[in-house]
Amino acid sequence: MEIREFYTHLLDLDPPWGVKAVAFKNGPETVDVYLECEEKVLLPCPHCDRPYHVGGFSAPKIWRHMDTCRKKTFLHAMLPVVDCPEHGKLNPSIPWAFAGSPVTAGFERWIGRLVESLSDTKKAAHLAGIEHVVIRGILRRSAENAANANAHPVDECKNILRPSPGPEPVQISIFAQDDLSFANRGIHAFNNLELEKALDLFQKHSSLHPKGFDVSRWQKAGEFLLRGMRGGPAGPGERPGYLCRLWDSFVEYAQFEGIEAFAAKAKTSYFAHVLQEIERAGLAGSAMLSGDIPLGCVLLQAGRYDEAVRRLQECIREMPHNAALYGRLGDAYLLRGDPMVARQCYREACFIDPAAIDWLHMEDADLKQLKQDILFYYDFDPELALEWLPSHGRIDGLFERKVVRLNDGLKELADDYMAIEKAWSKSNSPLLAAKLFLRGITLCENMENFRFIQKIDLIRVRRIMKQVNPDLFEEFLEKIV
Repeated sequence: MEIREFYTHLLDLDPPWGVKAVAFKNGPETVDVYLECEEKVLLPCPHCDRPYHVGGFSAPKIWRHMDTCRKKTFLHAMLPVVDCPEHGKLNPSIPWAFAGSPVTAGFERWIGRLVESLSDTKKAAHLAGIEHVVIRGILRRSAENAANANAHPVDECKNILRPSPGPEPVQISIFAQDDLSFANRGIHAFNNLELEKALDLFQKHSSLHPKGFDVSRWQKAGEFLLRGMRGGPAGPGERPGYLCRLWDSFVEYAQFEGIEAFAAKAKTSYFAHVLQEIERAGLAGSAMLSGDIPLGCVLLQAGRYDEAVRRLQECIREMPHNAALYGRLGDAYLLRGDPMVARQCYREACFIDPAAIDWLHMEDADLKQLKQDILFYYDFDPELALEWLPSHGRIDGLFERKVVRLNDGLKELADDYMAIEKAWSKSNSPLLAAKLFLRGITLCENMENFRFIQKIDLIRVRRIMKQVNPDLFEEFLEKIV
């Protein structure tokens, strides 16, 4: 059997999907399977199931699959796009993975068995080489499917868990559709954070139209927020910080339920409520809320970007080496319409500590996509990939050159590099290697100033860069030098 045919059968692919190529580009222990979809076909809109012609393809995506023939297996594909007049341009469901998941459905089944045997999600995440938050999303979806009488069954014969339909549309047309009146009013109430009213309207809609538009996801989202807002500390000084942490939990929940749009619609109303709590507690003049949450971050979420920039800059003057603050300042500038300044802030945050950035709320879609894409190059080790992200960002052109002047941090950069090199030479740590490479880029791009600092040997710097990551070093020479 030819290898493409083998993987077509193994993945249970039917037209219009097929295997385009199988490659071993990362050595004999890894196999990359490239999938393709026929262009001249009709595919259903994931919301209404009406068929439409494929109108294009999204950027390439990668999924971790279960090992095949004792080799780490990754699926690659460009997803087709259909243009639904009602719901817009969307990716139809795919047969091997749930929407938005970085792993295949078969891999998710294996994760479930692994967690069951270990009884420890963090250990399971480490062994599987994926982020802990992905594990939680898999388990949450599995539990809700089991509790849902209408859940899609597992096909035991083919060992494939079929993806459920995509999320419902954010808003429904209300023209002459009396059966959607309660649903639309409920959605409007949800977006305005009138949660009790929204849940009451959703319940009325479900009672009157049990086979109509499904509002169950809206109901779950409303119940999640209402339950959280009714709980928490009663003391006014603690409540704003608690509400910010509750929102983080809700965003994480929404991401893995495929209802991110619900969170986006309600965010401004939610953080306007948080600001009211801050005023009520007399904390409007404070730089930080309980839990070390900057007030500038709340202003940012509430859409008050100019105030957010000012407050975050004040915090950075007090904490100049805080990566999280620089990241949020980048978000504020980006949303205010200053993308170049935003990227400078993101670059500084990544240089300080990329792991400290608030990636959950990160507004730069290109950086978030890069974070996902480079996992593939570092064996799906999220911690290691994150350390390499700023170097990839510079070489790929997302970040501009970091200029370091003689009297503005040059000596400190040289001292930092020497300290990291010394520690790396003793431990050979991959994480330190990534830090060393990034600082090597910065040293090489400021070489005109290093005639004043004798202890830096740029030839040695480049030799170490080539040693720790030869492929990326070659790209550095081609694109930057």
